[in-house]
Amino acid sequence: MISSILQATQLEAEGVRVERHEVSLKDFLDDLRSSYSIPLGKELSVIWDYSLDLPVVHTDAEKLKHVLQNLINNAIKFTPRGHVTVSVTCLNGAVKGEDGRQPAEAVEFKVADTGIGIAKEFFPVIFERFHQVDSTETRHYGGVGIGLYIVKKFTEILGGKIGQDV
Repeated sequence: MISSILQATQLEAEGVRVERHEVSLKDFLDDLRSSYSIPLGKELSVIWDYSLDLPVVHTDAEKLKHVLQNLINNAIKFTPRGHVTVSVTCLNGAVKGEDGRQPAEAVEFKVADTGIGIAKEFFPVIFERFHQVDSTETRHYGGVGIGLYIVKKFTEILGGKIGQDV
């Protein structure tokens, strides 16, 4: 929680720098995937849906990792049973060249779940700092409402957009 508040403070002060490097998406996702296990007591599966021949991208891997981890962790948190699906698609159809270094022009990351969902009217505000859909004292899920704010800001810093499929 303290780390998230410090990151949010840095974002507000525009003190966050992007350090772009070539990143193999397959290796990046394989590493991310290896860090997940199903929490005890949950009837849940995490499905990873991505091609083995994903291209190299030029991005800040740490910020991208933070974005995806936050989205995946939220999906797991709000899904007591069912599944969470993490999918990655190259929108321009790019695949690795013979040298394995053909960069992708656009990549779409999706995290979908069978959890409680977010009503359409709340979607525009859930990315605001310290905002939660259920902020009552009797809510079932903890948190301070800063994770999705950081997701949005990091996504924008990396040149991406965040949206919701309905």
